[in-house]
Amino acid sequence: MLTEDYIMRMINQALAVLMIALGLKKSGQFNEALQSFDQALESLLGLNAHLAKQLDDNQLLDILTFQEKLDLDRLLVLAEIYLEEAEVYTLLEQPDRSQLLSQSSLRLYLEAVLANETNVNIELIQKIEALRLKLTASTLPVETRLALLDYLDRLLASGDDFLTANGLSRPDLLTAFSSLDSPDLQ
Repeated sequence: MLTEDYIMRMINQALAVLMIALGLKKSGQFNEALQSFDQALESLLGLNAHLAKQLDDNQLLDILTFQEKLDLDRLLVLAEIYLEEAEVYTLLEQPDRSQLLSQSSLRLYLEAVLANETNVNIELIQKIEALRLKLTASTLPVETRLALLDYLDRLLASGDDFLTANGLSRPDLLTAFSSLDSPDLQ
């Protein structure tokens, strides 16, 4: 069993390596940044990066769940690693790899929102919305589309003041919801 102190050390170590990777990315050292992302992934999950990359989103969520409780802190760091790594692959003109990492990042961010009982912070909404607009809904895995439907439903249940404060439009959300709510998800 992982202790809370150990998990916090894992998160802090992963964040430190992530900051190094972001610096490398910013300076155009993309291969070194990718190596640092792998190191951050290993620190965060306690798995070899090659092995971790073989896992699908559901398996990653299982790893981050203990006693039916999702570790939101590690989940959000993992989503951020994938988001930043996807950007590097975009810069390296590898759109397929970028797309897969962006999809995983979106799924992880969505799961964080759906696991959180309180209101979602604006930064998380902005990340989800940027990914939602970047990715083609029809190409998303079914589990991600279902999570996206739940997320949109949750937003649509919010008041107009909340939506406006977060730069969201009810008509746009309804359009996105109806485009995802197709018979192939049933």
